[in-house]
Amino acid sequence: MSLSPRSTMLRVAALLCLLAPFELASLLPSRAEEPTDYSGEVPVNLRGPFIFEPDVVVTLDCNQHSASDGPLNFRTLIEAKARKYEELGQKNPFLLGIAEPIQRTLSNDLNELTTRADAKDFQLHTEFLTDPGSRIELVGVINRMDRQFITDASLTPAQRSCGEISVIYRFSYDLANGRKSRLPVTMNIVFPALPGDTHGGAVTCQSVAQRWVDELARPVGRTPAKKVQDLLDAQNGPLATIRGEDMLRIEINAQVYRKPAGVVRDFGSEAEYLIRVFHWEAKAQEFQPIGLTNQIDRDSLLCGTGDGGSACNRKKALRAELVAYLQTPAAVADVDAGTLELPEKYLSKRAVSVSPGGVHRARNQPFWKAGNGEGKSRKSDQEIISDDELWAALKRFDETGQRLSFIKSPDDFRTRLNDSTCTGCHQTRAIAGFHFPGADRQGTPAANSVFLPGSPLFFGDQPRRTEIVSEIAKRPSGRLSTYELAIGYSARPLNKLQSELSGTQLLGGWGGACTMPQFLASTQRQWTCQAGLACKQFYKSENERIVGTCVPENYSQVGDQLQVGTISSPSFELDSYIREFPKAYPEGADKNNLIDGEALKKIKLPPLTGNSYYGAHQEYYAGKDCKNGPCSLDELRDAQTGGFPAGMLRLSECQGLGPTSTCGLIASTGFNSCLDRITQPGSSYTQNICFLNFTSFAGMRACDAADPCRDDYICVSPVATSPEDFKAYYDTRSNALTKKPYFNDIVGKPYSAAGYYGQRFPDRDWLDRQDHRGLCIPPYFVFQFRSDKHPKP
Repeated sequence: MSLSPRSTMLRVAALLCLLAPFELASLLPSRAEEPTDYSGEVPVNLRGPFIFEPDVVVTLDCNQHSASDGPLNFRTLIEAKARKYEELGQKNPFLLGIAEPIQRTLSNDLNELTTRADAKDFQLHTEFLTDPGSRIELVGVINRMDRQFITDASLTPAQRSCGEISVIYRFSYDLANGRKSRLPVTMNIVFPALPGDTHGGAVTCQSVAQRWVDELARPVGRTPAKKVQDLLDAQNGPLATIRGEDMLRIEINAQVYRKPAGVVRDFGSEAEYLIRVFHWEAKAQEFQPIGLTNQIDRDSLLCGTGDGGSACNRKKALRAELVAYLQTPAAVADVDAGTLELPEKYLSKRAVSVSPGGVHRARNQPFWKAGNGEGKSRKSDQEIISDDELWAALKRFDETGQRLSFIKSPDDFRTRLNDSTCTGCHQTRAIAGFHFPGADRQGTPAANSVFLPGSPLFFGDQPRRTEIVSEIAKRPSGRLSTYELAIGYSARPLNKLQSELSGTQLLGGWGGACTMPQFLASTQRQWTCQAGLACKQFYKSENERIVGTCVPENYSQVGDQLQVGTISSPSFELDSYIREFPKAYPEGADKNNLIDGEALKKIKLPPLTGNSYYGAHQEYYAGKDCKNGPCSLDELRDAQTGGFPAGMLRLSECQGLGPTSTCGLIASTGFNSCLDRITQPGSSYTQNICFLNFTSFAGMRACDAADPCRDDYICVSPVATSPEDFKAYYDTRSNALTKKPYFNDIVGKPYSAAGYYGQRFPDRDWLDRQDHRGLCIPPYFVFQFRSDKHPKP
């Protein structure tokens, strides 16, 4: 594939004062045109230095000749590491001695966190690491040579200055009776970009980068076999230098539990995520937990209710030391560039975040501003660094005569700090806490299949990463300056990438981050929306006052938010949501949780023919028990609903779909009850049965890499991409609903197409598009992105 034109690289720090800061460029991007490309393919300008194609990845993982001999198969890699230290023979790699601390630590974490949250009924099973039915599937490889600022004493100086390569896996299972799925767990195996064996200096940082540049220049239309051959070519292949012996870190990101809307009624659901990093310790001959990059240990820095005087004084002293460190001009410059790396003594070995709500949730901000918001209910003793201390840091830096590119105010400073942490990054423009879950392999049911391998943050950052790798390949030293490595805010790509991201929604497009107009004068984040869009806030919170979402200015589109609410955080561990629009509701009442027709009348909606709008809502609504009597179409659709963050506009049928909409499957009456059956011992129910019998068609927001979903939503695969394939699926579904016992068994009455929305065959206009794009739905409507209701191993 050929490289798209790239903007000029960031100047070195010595020339920085001559340039306009990165985020100060005054621009109003032109509006991306209405989509006419329904291919769903990742465009060339977003294809950076990463490998993601499922048919390529599966060969690298397990080729056709063996179940475990692919060059990037996890077992192959970790056994290469273990061979020097222990006898092999364990069927499960996590039962190897070098990995024992990993499975022990994660098991303890899951038990502790689910007990604390009273979430045992919704947790990820602790056996997912070690059960014989568990599998570890390769989903991609990502070049992170832009991370040259990360230090590691176990590496050579040349390795430390060359960045990293990440090999990403997902956990899955394949049990009896067709019960199989991926789990909401990713594993990142980190290797130094420069291998330990350089063949006498023949392999250099520059040559490693050149391998990736060459791969990016190769044609797009290669067969999977040819691409694998190119990737593994000993002389030029970018993956040929990856060796299990060089395995440096194992990073786990796991959904601990997922509570449904019926339990968490205000946010419509709640999921907690755990991040752990295990570093290879040669002396101990095992992977051991280490401090997470910039993930401060709040418990060691802030006094707790049970602390005595001496313990509290030690914590206050350590906090004062951290503040002093962050106030040094060198640290301020690193925070500004996004290259900060705090000393280990301030760090936690565990990160825990919560979803939905992203940066509006206090728990997702380790450097939470606690002192000056929401009156006296917020306590400054829960604050790591105050606005006054941040102003002092900025003043001290200003006295050096240098200029900052990303920071103008304490709000900017605090956001950059939070962005540099694991929780802050993984809950910003992410996919349910992940940035690279990987695309699903062939044969995965559409309703449980991820369409895009990466998040909006991931794709929006590809032009920057490609430019950096290209620059490394030009330099004999392979080394870039701090400001050449600078990264933007997690919420939005760099403004300087406007030309590279033109034709996409990634920079100020629909669903993208923007700065509320009243704050533009006080922040370095000059984030405007594309023409025809306006910046609005749907979560109002003191946790994030500045950033909003780009939405249509004069009319509403399918996929738009429908609710406005306030998130209050009287303490770091406590967030609550109150809906203000369409209308506030009494505590505990269900009757007002729906977004009814009267509320939709207050929204500017284009007229429809042969279809109707529906307002999916966030909070739980129990509705009518339709097993014990007749129900209308609306009552059937509304019962036991919720879980759409900030609400979502959709269409009842796949008729008259506009260019930003597509036809897809969503969970409907009986779906959760069907999943309950799967977990019962000896059950004949499978995920495929649930996906086939208890989903309905609807007009949903279409998505692809250039036009991603908004925050707290995921892009899932289409049912079919040709009229013939769709007809075949529709007939198979109709046959199951009318001739199999499952629907009647779960719902308590025979299936009747006339009794439910979403049963009509799509119109010809949509079928003739042959739309390959995905559709946006809440992530926890996707079975593989929820920890609950999976069968226990």
